[in-house]
Amino acid sequence: MKSAQWIVGAEAPGTTMAELARDDQELLRQLSKGNEPAFKALYERYQGPIYRFALHMSGNNATAEETTQEVFMQLINNARGYDAGKGTVAGYLFGIARNITRRAVQDSRCELALDEEELERDEFKTAGELDVLTELTNGELLATLRSAVLGLPQQYREAVVLCDLEELSYQETAELLGCSPGTVASRLHRGRGILKKKLSCQKCVR
Repeated sequence: MKSAQWIVGAEAPGTTMAELARDDQELLRQLSKGNEPAFKALYERYQGPIYRFALHMSGNNATAEETTQEVFMQLINNARGYDAGKGTVAGYLFGIARNITRRAVQDSRCELALDEEELERDEFKTAGELDVLTELTNGELLATLRSAVLGLPQQYREAVVLCDLEELSYQETAELLGCSPGTVASRLHRGRGILKKKLSCQKCVR
């Protein structure tokens, strides 16, 4: 089930992405005028998703907390920096979170290098669109799963985190990442394939 925090809470069931985007823009306009309730509404709407995104991307609670705090500090200090012509408010906030998290990860460790040629060979060895995450029902495997997700290249990790862990649609993920749904689908397919290979090597997927 999709987290209610992605839609303006359970307070507005059935809210469409377009309606949510318009509401976000109005809240941001009010925030730029110093309206504190508008900030509170945006914070309550996106604090949870942004924190979880940063946690899945970095694997570090402190980084997730710092990222979330910095995102909203930037929002307070530069509410007028948002350009509606470049995407949604949600995409704007997640863009800030992506940049902050990426810098934190790069400062703490190097991204794992992957052999692209090997990935091309293995891409079509995955049987169908097997979602490896559904096979990991044992709580003891969660640490292994997190480690495998953290080992994915940035673009694939984002797709897996948003679509498989946060359960967003391709369209919603595309709007947040500023790309097409087709690109999201391609990245997700590749990310799942890499995950399956990593977990299979560790005998987590049989």
